[in-house]
Amino acid sequence: MKRVLLVTDGLFHPPLLARKAFRDALAKVEGCSFSHISSLEKLPADLDSYAALVIYIHHKKISEAALAKLDAFVASGGGLLGLHTATASFKKEPQYFKILGGRFTGHGPVEQFSISPESGTDVFYDIPVFDVVDELYLHELQPDIEVHFTAVHKREKVPVVWTYSYGNGRVVYAGPGHTTETLKNQTYQKLLQQGLKWVINE
Repeated sequence: MKRVLLVTDGLFHPPLLARKAFRDALAKVEGCSFSHISSLEKLPADLDSYAALVIYIHHKKISEAALAKLDAFVASGGGLLGLHTATASFKKEPQYFKILGGRFTGHGPVEQFSISPESGTDVFYDIPVFDVVDELYLHELQPDIEVHFTAVHKREKVPVVWTYSYGNGRVVYAGPGHTTETLKNQTYQKLLQQGLKWVINE
């Protein structure tokens, strides 16, 4: 049984019901047990006993100690799944974005857009094109991310879901997550479940 630590918090951004739908979707991944904390400041002393962290928060500040602990966890082989506001947190901490693979730069209105798989992925499978009603997050990106899903913004493809290696750790980031409807989308849930499996090396 692999231990997964969920770092989630919020009533409106991210929404409470969306966070519940997200937790319920991940709980269907076999072979995992889940614990929950509300802040990276509460990372446990036995963090190295966990296979992965899941970050779905929108927080402004992180202490040097918490950031160093996160860095060491992922670099030494821990998995990390970041959702939506994960890249919009801790904007003044460049090291945090080196870990995630991207930094939030802006978004448009809540609107419907299509999420399309890129060819050649070996992490996500049997995921068709699907639509969500959400915020399309835009990012400043690390050069060596691998993009798996895109959407169209101003007639250009932009990354929506990527994987990334940080040290010995595996990282997945998925952008949609502003609305509860999105987190209840079964295709998106399947994508997130596959992402978790990959970061825990299943």
